[in-house]
Amino acid sequence: MDKSVALILEYAQELTKQNVVGKGDCISVKSGAYLYASKKEVSLADLKEDDVLKIKLDEATGEYALHARIYAAKQDVSAICHCHPKWVEPIAACAVDIPAVSDDMTQIIGRNCRTSKNNPTMIVANLLRRNSTLVEGDGCITTGRTLNEAYTCVLVLDKAAHCFVGSAVVKKNVCISPFEAVLMNTIYKLKYSKKNQENLQSEEGNA
Repeated sequence: MDKSVALILEYAQELTKQNVVGKGDCISVKSGAYLYASKKEVSLADLKEDDVLKIKLDEATGEYALHARIYAAKQDVSAICHCHPKWVEPIAACAVDIPAVSDDMTQIIGRNCRTSKNNPTMIVANLLRRNSTLVEGDGCITTGRTLNEAYTCVLVLDKAAHCFVGSAVVKKNVCISPFEAVLMNTIYKLKYSKKNQENLQSEEGNA
């Protein structure tokens, strides 16, 4: 089995175990001039080897063309998760941005997570300085240097959405300041996550 296919199958099951999946999920990894992606019409829970497509980046269409555009715009990105976690979905449907509501969100995602209109240009624009965006009416898209990083971002984003909804209900939504959020995110990326992601890039590339 191709290593990229095996990686997608592995994380399809991990996302399913964490209950952050829904209808229309799609995960992909970039490998040279190609992207490997799960079929959108097949649930991640049921994904099999034959359900992972190998597509040339410059020939991708539909959902896969969006992934190709993101890879072209963000050269350090090698993996994308387009998922529909239960806490993210209602926020995306309402086109609301999620502010920095927790330390792990700040470190891994950044000072906020914006909601994009469901068009490729806005989605790519919102991902240029962040590794996640909500998509109006269509869940969230996360990116990573590795599939592990994109997967982790989905988990953190769903947790942040849960916190955001819960704190809004009790009207005690306390957010981290933009300056502190940017500082925490920068320190995390440059100091704490850099070596870990380098190791994972090596492992995923040699899987």
